[in-house]
Amino acid sequence: ANLHELVRFRNQLSALPETLGKLTQLQSLNLDRNQLSALPETLGKLTKLQSLNLFDNQLSALPETLGKLTNLTTLSLFINQLSALPETLGNLTNLTTLYLDNNPNLASPSPEVVSQGTEAILAFLRSQQQSGSPQWLSKLLVVGEGGVGKTSLLRALRGESFQAQQSTTHGIEIKSLPLAHPTKPDVTMTLNTWDFGGQEIYHATHQFFLTNRSLFLLAFNARLGFEQGKLIYWLKTIRANAPESPVLLVATYADERDADLPLSDLKQQFPQIIDLYEVSNKTRSGIDALQQAITNAAADLPLMGEIWPASWLKFANGVRELKSKQTTPKNFRDNMTKAGVSADGQPVLANWLHELGDILFFQDDDEVNDLVILKPQWVTEYISKVLTDEDVIRNNGIFTRQCLDRVWGHLIPSLRDFFLRLMERFDLSYRTLENRDISLVVERLPFEPPDFQIRWQAKHQEPNCKSVTMKFQVSEILPGIPTWFIARQHRFTIDEQGDRRGIHWRTGVLFQDRSGKHLALVRTLRDENTNADYLSLTVRGPVPHNFFDVLREGLELTLDRYPGLKVTRLLPCPDPEQNDCLHEFDYANLTKRLERTPPKESIECPNCLEDISVNRLLFGLHYTTQDAVIQKIDSLKDVTEQGFTELRELVQRDVLREIRAVQKQIESPCPSVFALRPDDRKFWQKDIGTQRLNLQLYCEHPGCLHPVAEGGIYAIDNPKKWLRVMAPHANRLFGILKYVTPVIGPWVNIAAEDYAKFVKDDIKFAETLVKKLPEIDFDDDDRDFLDMDEREGDRPNQNRKISGAALRALNEFLTAKDPAKTWGGLTRTVTPEGDVLWLCKDHYAEVYPTPAPPPNPDNQTS
Repeated sequence: ANLHELVRFRNQLSALPETLGKLTQLQSLNLDRNQLSALPETLGKLTKLQSLNLFDNQLSALPETLGKLTNLTTLSLFINQLSALPETLGNLTNLTTLYLDNNPNLASPSPEVVSQGTEAILAFLRSQQQSGSPQWLSKLLVVGEGGVGKTSLLRALRGESFQAQQSTTHGIEIKSLPLAHPTKPDVTMTLNTWDFGGQEIYHATHQFFLTNRSLFLLAFNARLGFEQGKLIYWLKTIRANAPESPVLLVATYADERDADLPLSDLKQQFPQIIDLYEVSNKTRSGIDALQQAITNAAADLPLMGEIWPASWLKFANGVRELKSKQTTPKNFRDNMTKAGVSADGQPVLANWLHELGDILFFQDDDEVNDLVILKPQWVTEYISKVLTDEDVIRNNGIFTRQCLDRVWGHLIPSLRDFFLRLMERFDLSYRTLENRDISLVVERLPFEPPDFQIRWQAKHQEPNCKSVTMKFQVSEILPGIPTWFIARQHRFTIDEQGDRRGIHWRTGVLFQDRSGKHLALVRTLRDENTNADYLSLTVRGPVPHNFFDVLREGLELTLDRYPGLKVTRLLPCPDPEQNDCLHEFDYANLTKRLERTPPKESIECPNCLEDISVNRLLFGLHYTTQDAVIQKIDSLKDVTEQGFTELRELVQRDVLREIRAVQKQIESPCPSVFALRPDDRKFWQKDIGTQRLNLQLYCEHPGCLHPVAEGGIYAIDNPKKWLRVMAPHANRLFGILKYVTPVIGPWVNIAAEDYAKFVKDDIKFAETLVKKLPEIDFDDDDRDFLDMDEREGDRPNQNRKISGAALRALNEFLTAKDPAKTWGGLTRTVTPEGDVLWLCKDHYAEVYPTPAPPPNPDNQTS
């Protein structure tokens, strides 16, 4: 009964005894990786439990009594078969970490809520305790080429008359379609119909609204055939954006010609297809059958009948009935309060409505969170005006202030500015660095590339020039590839005409790094032998790996926007004998070789038959080669040697990504790079655990880590206890701090000599601390700071494992010391590549050269 910790993972347990409830002093229970399908109700008697690990079991439901475990801080439920969470979990006010990944049947809370994290899930469950109501609403997305009769089809489905001269849809038109539920006589379902303009220029903007968990109608003209209707293109687009959504194929103009297409082959290639329906919008033939098919498919949609908290549903229905197109965030929240939505539930509901497409509200992005768009089609209408403007087309995407005032002339200036910022948020345009009155609309770049080869080949001829290449073979090249990437990475634009308009075209770009030493070429191409589409990323220069890493992350972020896109990454054979070997290695296969125990460090090229070092192939491209990169840095005898700066930045960024991934998982966002200093700035005493310590926060700009200029220093009240928890993180940090060199810049507010001494002393202190940590007598055998997979020894390189417990403790420490979260003026910054860094104002401006207000710390999320 006095047991505090019980570990029974990997024991093939299929059931637990009711007597488990007698272990009332239990604080930690680990039942991971068993065969449990249910839990006993008596589990609710373990009220002192703080950590409950149940991942990788067969649980389909949880007992309501879990809501009594009010001391619980961590609940691990990923890799199970849960369909819903009990509302009583909303009572777990101390719960900070809830793992729910890989529960494929989980319907409540919805994915839109789960993706927002633990606080959002608990807020939803607390709201559910009041009362819940089913919402019989979902989305019907109608896509296809322009002129096939999509708008007329929707008119026919709504019972409206046929119009021979139906106007062309520009952007998106949203209306509703009521349908009687096929099995519930008293229920009327409503489909919000999204009628997408078919013109190709609109396709890039459509990508943002082709959401999963919806029903698609893909229309084509039977007279012209499925090939001219680009059915394969549209099916690939749907698969890439909404891989789980069902599709109904609709052949229009069936009164003039029967549809002829290989339906069986298409269904085999695209299992999302339900069936083909032939209709005539003019005579209404086939409309009733299609409507019945839509009704049956809609009833099975995951959103249909979803249980919403009553107050949330009341507010959502009110929003949908509003005639106004916009409102302020304050008015939006005030109306939520009037509807009875709790304060903690308001951001969750706002994000849910945003994800469902009811509104556009980027509440965590200070660049565009000053307005709530209540009619998303309004945005697409005004963006479409830019994309189709003759001046923008004629000038290859140049969008001037004069053009903006003309195209959006009847909008007030603040709305014009908001729409421009929204286009930038969507990666549809960017403002040139030298002139904020000039934007470049990337979807209107010319297809013909400029003359980039002279500069590109000249770089290749430079002494000691090396290159890194990766091919991203994709299942389809979709609108936004690579134009979104070009807009997002525009800070690397080459100054070609004095206004940084750059060397880029619709299908490619030539970038240059900040130092001017490296060039990068990104292009979309088609393999002549396999006819496969791919993107190619090549970086040339003396040490190309760091610039390659930055751009690769940007490309990966672009590709991640398409959840169903299939990507195969390929690396060329290094061709050691210079025999023009053209073989390409599968990147995923190479990484598996190094992740094995023991690793397979070589591979034979099937073409040139040479043994190739996998470590050399993956150097700087994968975490398994991090030690090799560090060894290379250590081999450079001086910080001025070629490669030191680039490789230092590479390894620092890599470690920060590992840290941030764990912080995101445990939902503990805070700065993570710091130095520990003895209170008197003298070297460590023999017993470090009794010495007064201060923590000094650092700006996390890779390649230029530095102590913050003002503040950001906090006294550690109980060094021995603090070091016991933080030891793994302090050890890991030294791996990147030891390469810090004093770099003078605007972030330095003391004399250069004094600053250099401060930084050097920090590094010396860190080195000494790491060496002395094993000597500390912690006076207890509590090893809770070790993560479970560290205990099990499952992961390679476990000496470099990021400790989640340490990062959680760091977040609690910094929040307690600085409740306002000023943290030395550091700003949580999401880089264009998706990296999360805590930066000083000067390095924030370097990442985002266009002047912009720093994010509000109240909006900071992991």
